[in-house]
Amino acid sequence: MKIKTDFLLPALVLFSGDGYALDLLFKPEFSFRERYDNNVRMQINPRHSNLISTISPGVMFGYLADDNELNTRFRWNELIYSSDSALDFSEKLVNLSHKYQGERFKTDLTASYAEESSINNQLDPTVIDPTQINEAGGVQLLVPRNTKSVSPTVTYNLTEKSSLQLGYSYQDVAFDRAQNLINNINYSDYSFQQYSATASHAYTERLSFNLTGAYSVYESANESPGVGLFNPFPFPVPLRFYETAPVTTGFSQKSTTFTYQAGVQYLFDEQTQLALSAGIRDTTTESTQFTSSSNPAPELNSRSSLSKNTLGNVFSASLARKSEWGNFSLSAGQQLNPASTGQQQTSTTFSAQGRYNLTERLSTGINANYLLSESISTFSNNTSRSNNRTFITLSPNVQWRWTPEINLDLSYSYRQQVIESNNQTITGDSVQLQFSYQPQINRQVK
Repeated sequence: MKIKTDFLLPALVLFSGDGYALDLLFKPEFSFRERYDNNVRMQINPRHSNLISTISPGVMFGYLADDNELNTRFRWNELIYSSDSALDFSEKLVNLSHKYQGERFKTDLTASYAEESSINNQLDPTVIDPTQINEAGGVQLLVPRNTKSVSPTVTYNLTEKSSLQLGYSYQDVAFDRAQNLINNINYSDYSFQQYSATASHAYTERLSFNLTGAYSVYESANESPGVGLFNPFPFPVPLRFYETAPVTTGFSQKSTTFTYQAGVQYLFDEQTQLALSAGIRDTTTESTQFTSSSNPAPELNSRSSLSKNTLGNVFSASLARKSEWGNFSLSAGQQLNPASTGQQQTSTTFSAQGRYNLTERLSTGINANYLLSESISTFSNNTSRSNNRTFITLSPNVQWRWTPEINLDLSYSYRQQVIESNNQTITGDSVQLQFSYQPQINRQVK
C-alpha cells in the first residue's frame, strides 16, 4: 500500500494499517460578517438602526475510516451591536456527526450544543408588553438560549428495494431569564422528544414510496414571582382594604402526539426530484396553571387543570433541480412544532430558492419564505390568537469565490411580520457583507 499526501495546510494526519486506513482531520475556519439592520428588534416604530459585526472563528476535526466517519465542528460567534450594546453576545456552537455504513444497515448520529442569542434565533413571536417596551412584534430583549439535542437513526435494508428506518430525537431548550423579566412566559423552558419508524420501498429506479409513524412528547413549564391582593378580614370588604403579598404564578404542560404520514418520491431525471407526503396528527395535552403563596389566603392560592385533544393535518412537498447553470427548489409544508411560549405551534411554510452561476466564480441567488404560525392554546379551549402571525422574508444575494479558500457574500433581506391580535404590520431591512475563509486540503490516497 502506498500513501501519498499533498498539503496546502498541515492539518491532516494519515494513518494506515493492513486493510484499514484512518484519516484524522483538522480544519480551521473563519468568517466575518458586517450587517446593517434598521429594525433588529422588529418593532412597529424602531428606535434606531444597528450595524452588527460578527466575528466567527471555528474549527472542524474528526476522522474518516473505511466504513464510518466522525465530524465535530466548534464555532464561536462574537456579536457586536454598534447602537445597542445590551444585545452584544458571545455564541458558542458545537455540532457532532457520526456515520457508519455496513453491508445491510447504516447508522447516523447527530448531536449539538448551543449557547445563542435569542435575538438571532428566536422564531417564537412575542406578545404586547407595554411595561417592557411600548411596542409589539418581535423578541424585545436579549435572553440567552441554551439548546442541547441528539438524534440517532438506524436504517436496515430488508431487500434490495425495501428498508426500515428507526429514529429518535431529543431537544432541550432553556433560557437564562433575569429575575425582573416581564412576561417571561415567552421564554419558557421546554423539552421535545420523538420516536419514529419509516418503511421505504423503491418501486422502480425512479419511483419510491414510504410510510412513517411517529410518537412525540412536548413538555414545558415556567413560573415567575409577583404580587397578589387578598382580603385580610374574615368578612367581605371593599377592594381598597385589600392587602398585598408575594405570590408565584406558573404553569406546566405535557403534550403527546401521534403522527401518521405517507409519501412518494419521483426522479424525473438525475437532476430533478419531486417529493410529496401527507398525513394526520392526534395531539393530547394536559396542562395546569397555578398561583401559590406562603400566605394561606384563598385568593393567593389556586390551581386549575385542562385536558384537551386536537386533530390536525401534516404535509410536505418539494421540487428540486440542479444543473450546470445553477439550481432551484420549491417547498411547502405544515407541521406541529415545539415553542418557548408555553404552547406548541402549527407552522405552515412556503419557500423558494434559486441560484444562477454567472461565471465559474460569480453567482447570484434569491430566497423567499412565507410562514404562518398558529399557537395551540393550552390554557383555554379556544385557539390563542395573541401569538398568531405571518412572517415573510425576501433575500437576493451575490456570491463571489475570490480564491478557493475565500468567499465574499453580499445580501439584502426584507422582513415583514403581521401579528393577528392587533393586525399590526412590522417591517425590517438589512444588508450584509460576509467574508469567509476556509483553508483547502489537497489529499490523494493510493
